Parts: sequence; structure tokens; C-alpha cells
Amino acid sequence: MAEINGFKGIRYNQDKINDFTKVVAPPYDVINSEQQESYYQKDPLNVIRLILSKGAGDEKYINASATFKEWLENNTLTLEDEPSIYPYYQEFEFEGQHYKRKGFIAVVKNEDFETKTVLPHEQTFKEHKEDRLKLTSACNANMSQVFSVYSDKEGAVEKLIDDNLGNPLIDIEAEDGIKNTFWQISDPGIISEIQNHLKGKSLLIADGHHRYETSMNYRNQQREKFGENSGTKPYDYVMMYLSRGEGEGLIINPTHRIIKNLGALNDYKIMEEIGKFFKIEKSDLEDATDLEFNQIAIVTDNEDGIYKLTPKETKQKHYENLGVMLLHSEIFGKIINEKSAGVKFSKFTEEVFNDVIKGDFKIGFLLPKLSADDIFEVVLDGVKMPHKTTYFYPKIMSGLVFNPLW
Repeated sequence: MAEINGFKGIRYNQDKINDFTKVVAPPYDVINSEQQESYYQKDPLNVIRLILSKGAGDEKYINASATFKEWLENNTLTLEDEPSIYPYYQEFEFEGQHYKRKGFIAVVKNEDFETKTVLPHEQTFKEHKEDRLKLTSACNANMSQVFSVYSDKEGAVEKLIDDNLGNPLIDIEAEDGIKNTFWQISDPGIISEIQNHLKGKSLLIADGHHRYETSMNYRNQQREKFGENSGTKPYDYVMMYLSRGEGEGLIINPTHRIIKNLGALNDYKIMEEIGKFFKIEKSDLEDATDLEFNQIAIVTDNEDGIYKLTPKETKQKHYENLGVMLLHSEIFGKIINEKSAGVKFSKFTEEVFNDVIKGDFKIGFLLPKLSADDIFEVVLDGVKMPHKTTYFYPKIMSGLVFNPLW
């Protein structure tokens, strides 16, 4: 099953960084062009120059590689002397409650999905994987972590790490108010104990499906170049943040859908068609954000047009009744053509309401929260959830540590 190791990470030289809040950034795939420019302006050493560099076409990968090489040569970035794991905790407020999500960064051996060692739960896009493969090839390193979840009902790994933390390397509060604390553990005995606790476990990819598939593609490229029998190499592993599925801070928010083009369908016709599969109840803004696992809320382009949908029939498998699965099987599968609908994905209910009620989008679909158990059930049955299903909050920061593949 999952093979987890410490690694000699590359980190910012703490003697050269006065304020780590200025050099870290969220994952590349949640940064828009305005935010990209903001991170560029924040500090000349911000990690944005590595994970989302500027440039036309392939020039951006060349620029990222040149910056990475320069920072290594001038000692802005330094390579660790010994293999380590890196505990990484985040404290945050969510819906009026305080949470602390615990995890650690290590390297995990790339495993094809057929082995069910590393479990994906979402579809991926070819262009995103091509982008990350070009960056990985240019820099010969993992620039950001894959985020995965493991099951440990006893919490043995968390306790072991808690008991051996020491002083943090980084302890910062980001702009969004989330506290990020980062340590290093190099003791081979402790790392071995963690490996033993997680032996036989499967890992669920929470965030970073494109990064994980990119790592496998890069591994395959390197094997073609050097031969499959050249022994285990650094590119056989991928940098991963691992967090406990039963942990208190594992918040799994849905990604909502907003539709721009309905074609020949109007509001009345859509509701008539939806009514064949769902019980439709009038709702309001507050009620529409309080959904059971099998419900969907619809926001239409008039202020009174908010409805809650509950399926008329229950499907055989629990996961087939999840809101997002029903949306894609019954509505996108039978009523709305997703490919031509101009679908926009949003993590925020306010954005859905504004885009539909005040903007030029026609209809929005709000989805319920998910649990790690829900997702494990889907993937262990060999099924993938629709793309852009989950939003694990909060995002893990880029720039804490990099994984060399040489």
C-alpha cells in the first residue's frame, strides 16, 4: 500500500526572509491574474515566480526554471542535509467555530490508480496536466504538494507528531486570517513509526489531482529516458501533505455551478423537467444553504425564484444519492447540456446569488457539504465524482518546502 518517506526538502533560507507572509502563496489553481500580479508585487522572492510565472507560451516555464536555479545558487533556497517530514498545522475560523487542521508533508511513492493505493475522486483536465508537466520538467522538482487524506480513527499519527514537534520553523498568520505553523522532524525513528502506522492505508486525493497525475506522467517520461530497471529514483515519489480524515479541521465544502446558457429552455420548462425527478419546495437564501446530503438548491434570476430539490426516488448506493452526483446524473445528464451551458464553478454561495440574481447568468445550483467517508465510498467502488466537486478548506500554502527530483 502507500509508501511514505521523509525527503531532503528545499526551503527558503530563513536568514534571508524577514517575513514569510510575503513569500508564500495559495496553490496556483486558485490564483487569478489580478492576484498573480499582487503576489508579484508583494516581494521579489514570492513563490508566485515559481508556481505561476509570467511569460508568453512556454516562456513562463523557462522563467520559473531560471528563477529556481538562481535562488538555489545565491542561497535564497537551501537543500536540507537529512531526510525529514514537515508537520504543517492550520488554525482558522469557519462558520463561527475554531478549528485546527493537522497534517504533515512527506513524499509518497507514485502508484497507478489501479492499485487503489492512491485514490482519486475527481475527473481531471488534459490542459492543466500539460501545464504542470511542463513546469515539473523545467524545474525538475515538485513545486507544490498534493493534498491527501488518510484514515486513522485512533489518531495515533497525530499524537506521535504532536509529541515531537519542538520549535516551529514558520509561524505566520496569512492575509485571510488563517494561522500556518510549520515544523521539521528528522528523527529516523519517529519517521519509521509514522510509516508503520500508515502501512496498509490507502490515501484519498483531496486536492491536487492534476499534480498527482502529472507526477505519474513525469515518472513515466523519466523511465522511458533512463529505463524502468534503473532502480528507485526521486521521480518515483511525489511531495504530499497528509491529513487525518477523522481530524477536526477537515472541512470539505462543495463547489457550486452557475449556468449561463440554457438554449431553448426557459425557467418554466426547466422546473417542469426537474419536477419529473425531484420534489420541488420553495426556499429562501438562508434555507438554500442548509442542505441535506441528497438535496440541491436552485437559484433562478428573480429574487423569489429559489427552490430546494429532494429526489423522488432513492438510488441503491448511498453515494449515488449525493447532491453533486444527482445534479450530474439527473439534471446535467438529462435536462441541461453541460458542455454548451457555459458552466462557471464557484466556492461561494454569495457569488452564485449575485451572478444569477444581479448578473447575466440564468440559473445556479447550490450543493451540500460532503464528508471524507462519502468520498472514500465513491472511489473504493471504482467511481470518480464529477470534476470540480470538492473544495477542501483551507488551502495549503505553496512555498513552505519544495521536493527536488534529482
